[in-house]
Amino acid sequence: MSESRADSHSGRAAASLLAEPETVSPFLHDRGDVVYNPLTGGQIVKTDHAYTALSRIEEGLPVRPDSAAVEHLRAMRFLIEDVEKESRSSHLLYLSIETCTVCNHRCPFCPVSIDPRERDVMPQEVFERVVGQAVAAGGKGLVVFLSNYNEPSFDPYFEDRVRFLFGRGLAVSLLTNASGFTPERCELFRSLGKFRYIGVNLPTLRPERYEKLHGTKDLARVLENMEAIQTRELTEEAAIVLLGDEDEEHRRDTEEIRARFEPKGWIIKPFKIRSRPDSGTYVPEPPAYKNLRGCELMGSRPFEHLHVTATGKAVLCCQDYHEKHVIGDVKTQSVDEILGGEKLARLRRWAYGVEQAPADFLCRRCEFAIGS
Repeated sequence: MSESRADSHSGRAAASLLAEPETVSPFLHDRGDVVYNPLTGGQIVKTDHAYTALSRIEEGLPVRPDSAAVEHLRAMRFLIEDVEKESRSSHLLYLSIETCTVCNHRCPFCPVSIDPRERDVMPQEVFERVVGQAVAAGGKGLVVFLSNYNEPSFDPYFEDRVRFLFGRGLAVSLLTNASGFTPERCELFRSLGKFRYIGVNLPTLRPERYEKLHGTKDLARVLENMEAIQTRELTEEAAIVLLGDEDEEHRRDTEEIRARFEPKGWIIKPFKIRSRPDSGTYVPEPPAYKNLRGCELMGSRPFEHLHVTATGKAVLCCQDYHEKHVIGDVKTQSVDEILGGEKLARLRRWAYGVEQAPADFLCRRCEFAIGS
């Protein structure tokens, strides 16, 4: 929403115009033509009467409290009564569950390359319980991601995880270097179901450059496995995530990969390498935000995602490699307890500027934060 919301912390100046203690939610996202509420998934187009009413409330101008526009704002929870209570709510769309800490590649932009973690593997019983609880919280439409800072195909229970998720009819997505997607494993997966999304981290087709960028000589094996993924139609969307510095080398790699893989149905997604706050890699972090107003990393991480590490720790965000902001432990707490707990609620209020976050708060130096 506007700067006035950030300054007034959810329309306090306009509260007297509405039924006490109604206020504009501080958790709304201004997405250009629409305003989005990550707590309901609802949005209001800026040409709508409801948006006009919302803007007037923010500015302290009079509105009819019983108008259809205001009633719509209440129903969509754009107007709320209790900010603290709202910060304990969730709209869970994504479960990112890192089932093991192993990664067999060493990409220099990734903190694994300079500070690899000890080997941990999540027990299958814990995995199944967390998935079941997350589905209960988010519904059957929940998307499960099996990757974070690991290589999911090197999890010793990877096939069991996929078999379980496909058996539950869930959407399964992952980012992989494809080195573990052997033709034999691809054949098994074809018999079990279909992934929603497989993104392959492939920065180049040149062996020497690949070794420099991934720290391995796996390119030939990766390309063979990608052929197995494509010919067996394992996924609804097959993408190549092509990270680089947006320089001449990156453009050349993109052209070569596009020429080879687009005719086969792969979607080519070139991206500039982004920093990860407090990761210690060579990628420079942006200046710290003074004022925070939310998160737009594939939606709102604080409200729409749950991140669980291989050790069972639930953390605020995928950017939190060093687990600075632990919000719970799935070995001792339920998903509902974690999502509705005070630890996460406080971090949500920090991330959206409802409360002043500490200077070292992760979101202050995140490229995906909304702030100024």
